[in-house]
Amino acid sequence: MNHHDLIVKLSTVIRCSYSSLPGIKPLNLSPEMSEIYGTMDEEKLQIHNEVYKCPGLRKIHLETAKLGSLDVLHCVFFPDSNYDLPIFGADVVATPRGVGAAIVDLSPVGDFSPTLNEKLKNISTSFNFKEERELPEWGSIFSSHCKFIRPINKVEESQFINAVESYLTIYTLAVMDAKPTEGAEERLKAQLHYCNQQKKNDKTRGILERCFSKEWTDRYMDEVLFDEPK
Repeated sequence: MNHHDLIVKLSTVIRCSYSSLPGIKPLNLSPEMSEIYGTMDEEKLQIHNEVYKCPGLRKIHLETAKLGSLDVLHCVFFPDSNYDLPIFGADVVATPRGVGAAIVDLSPVGDFSPTLNEKLKNISTSFNFKEERELPEWGSIFSSHCKFIRPINKVEESQFINAVESYLTIYTLAVMDAKPTEGAEERLKAQLHYCNQQKKNDKTRGILERCFSKEWTDRYMDEVLFDEPK
C-alpha cells in the first residue's frame, strides 16, 4: 500500500518504539484478519494489521488501512492490567488533500503518578497546533494531555510526529520500569470501559459495515481493534 507521507513516517516511529521493548514477540492473528480486502462504492479497501505483546503490555496493535484515496493509521498499546500503565493511542486520517485528523494520548486506567503527569504536561504544552479539534461525545476516555488536531501544513505534520515520539518515549520507559502491582481489578474495569467507548466510533463502524457486514464488523471490532482483556 502507498500511504500518505505522515502515515509512512509515523508507522516507522511506532515500529521503532515497540521494537525496543524487552521480550517483545508477535501475537497470533488469523491470516484472514492480518490482511483484509474489501470494496465500498467500487473503491478498494485494504487493511494491514500487526500485533505484538511484551511484559507489561498484553497487546500492541498497529493498523494501516487504505480506502480509495483515504488513508488511516490506528495504533493502541494495551497494558496488562496487572501493571499500573496507561493506554497509548494514536490515530491519523488523511487524503491527498491533507490530514483531516490526528490524535495521540496516554489514556488513564487509574490515576497518573505525579511524575508521569508532570512529564505529560510538559510535552503537551510544548507542542502547539493552530487547529485543535473537539473530542467526540464518547471521548471522555482521553486524558487532559490528549492532542487532537488537524495539521495545517507539512511543518505541523512533522511536529505531530515529534509529539507522538515524545509520548512514546515516556511510555516505553514506563513499560520497561513497570512491575506487577495491586489494583488490577480496577484497571481492568477501566480498560473495558475504554474498549467499549471506542466501539461507539460510528465512522469506523459505518465504513466497515458498508464494506463487509454488521456481523463481520462486530467481530473485527471485538476481536482485533478493541478486544476485551481477560
